[in-house]
Amino acid sequence: MTDPSSPAQQRAGRSAAVARAVLDLAEARRLSGQAGRIDLMTRIDEATARLGSDDVPVAVVGEFKQGKSTLVNALLRTEVCPVDSDIVTAVPTVVRWGKPPSVTARLENDDEVAVPFKRLHDYVAERTGDEVPVRAVEVRLDRQLLRGGLSFVDTPGVGGLDSAHGNLTLGALTLARAALFVTDAAQELAGPELEFLNKTAARCEHVIIVVTKTDLYPEWRRIVRLNQTHLAQAGLQVPMVPVSSFLRLRAAARNSDALNAESGFPRLLTMLRRDILAEADTLAARAAGQEVAFVLSQLREQVGAARAAGHDPRTGWAIADQVAEKSRRSQALAASGAGWQTVLNDGIQDLSADIDHDLRERLRGLLRRGEALLDEDDPKNNWRDFSAWVTREATSAAVDNLFQLVQRTEELARDVAERFDLDYEGLDVDLPAPELVLARIHGLDAKFDRPSMQQFLNAFTAARMTFGGLVMFGAFGSLLGLTLAAPIGLAVGLVVGRKLVGTERQRQAEYRRNQAKAELRRYIDEVAFVVGKDCRDAVRRTQRFLRDEFAARAQQVERSANLTIAAIREAAEAPEHERRQRTAVLDQQWQELDRFAAQMAARPERRSA
Repeated sequence: MTDPSSPAQQRAGRSAAVARAVLDLAEARRLSGQAGRIDLMTRIDEATARLGSDDVPVAVVGEFKQGKSTLVNALLRTEVCPVDSDIVTAVPTVVRWGKPPSVTARLENDDEVAVPFKRLHDYVAERTGDEVPVRAVEVRLDRQLLRGGLSFVDTPGVGGLDSAHGNLTLGALTLARAALFVTDAAQELAGPELEFLNKTAARCEHVIIVVTKTDLYPEWRRIVRLNQTHLAQAGLQVPMVPVSSFLRLRAAARNSDALNAESGFPRLLTMLRRDILAEADTLAARAAGQEVAFVLSQLREQVGAARAAGHDPRTGWAIADQVAEKSRRSQALAASGAGWQTVLNDGIQDLSADIDHDLRERLRGLLRRGEALLDEDDPKNNWRDFSAWVTREATSAAVDNLFQLVQRTEELARDVAERFDLDYEGLDVDLPAPELVLARIHGLDAKFDRPSMQQFLNAFTAARMTFGGLVMFGAFGSLLGLTLAAPIGLAVGLVVGRKLVGTERQRQAEYRRNQAKAELRRYIDEVAFVVGKDCRDAVRRTQRFLRDEFAARAQQVERSANLTIAAIREAAEAPEHERRQRTAVLDQQWQELDRFAAQMAARPERRSA
């Protein structure tokens, strides 16, 4: 029996579809135990654990200082994310359900550190000094909205949407179920925001624009209308919800329904529950239903064959021949040369080659554009801007490559699943997180300041050549008896010296240009090495996951066939009175299985699948 305090039961408390799925899993487990199928009971336990552990991540994205952290606080009606004029969220902050409340910081070295709530802002904001950098912070709270299955990811806004942080946020959206794009009512949507919205909509199925700070700007309605016009011109159909986080928190403090309604949050919460959470519950219930259907088919085959053999041993032997043929097919499925394994192996090879080629092509294009920019100017003059541009473009290349990996992996999983006549929703492939990958790459670092001795030698050379030109021209003038030789010699020396100084400056600029190009190539090589390695690891994990998942299915089908043959043999060889007793038990099990199968077929999510 399912524990009433388990995560699956807690999730079932707010969804009829999940509640039915929990009951169906429990019934399938009971029937599996009744038939002596420990392997199927284990499979049901794993499906139940997945149903309870899968929350619905919602990424909160937008420019910095737009009110993202305050929005999360207002949604949960508690001040969990630090908010202050001098605090900028610098690392992703994940807020999900948990008991008791806790804060955990994940460091760059993969260590996890428990953090007191009062020190949360120290880990969320930018850190300086010798402390180990923080990758992410996880906050667990017992709040009603989180208990329902939602989790919120407060993303960094440092650097703007067109920075490397913005591209990393796009990468994180690949793993999110929905996104709340936050912009305040101070001004209409700008060009970078519209571009970011377009990319967000391509990566995330559900996007909601949240216009914050309506309590501060009386013209917020005009701003909303302008934003809707911009969205229509950009071809984006994204819902927009104006809210006031201040009024929402004030309503919570005063327990005021009127203030809460005025804040605009009821509409936002309705959209989160109706459009995002309900759909996630339906998909989760459908995946659980697929597991139940698979287990039920194995049990019906085993019990049905044994029951038929109990009523008529001759019929049982005929069924045994059919089951033996199915067992041989199952063995063929488990064999190394099975058709699904060929599809998987060929697909993995193509996937690995295509993803690697895509990454290299993107980075080679970045290298060409970077070298062209360096040829236009002395890198010493714009190195900081150039470094930021390269980092942003490299991050964008890695994120776009990851997005292609996600799409191709889903296609491969679907192709292999079709060989088993399965749906894809039940498969969960482990893919890399781009912010963790790129955090291991050192940024561009070039030192353009020459040593003082080298600067002295260059200046001395220019002065010597200038003085030498003056002396030679003066001596030549003395031989000719020219009284103006000294002034003319001075002018000639200055011209020669200026030319030499200009030549030296050009040479130093070319030296810095070559130095910058070498650093650019080093950085891109490191990006290709780190990101490429992580993508190859993800491809191998995908291969192992799909191989193990479908091999386990084939083994369970084979085990069902072998147990069915053994049950038929046992029924045929048993004495008459034992066979009758056993057949009566099997009749009862069959009725339960038949009734349960009819209930499953009538489920709305099964009919819509």
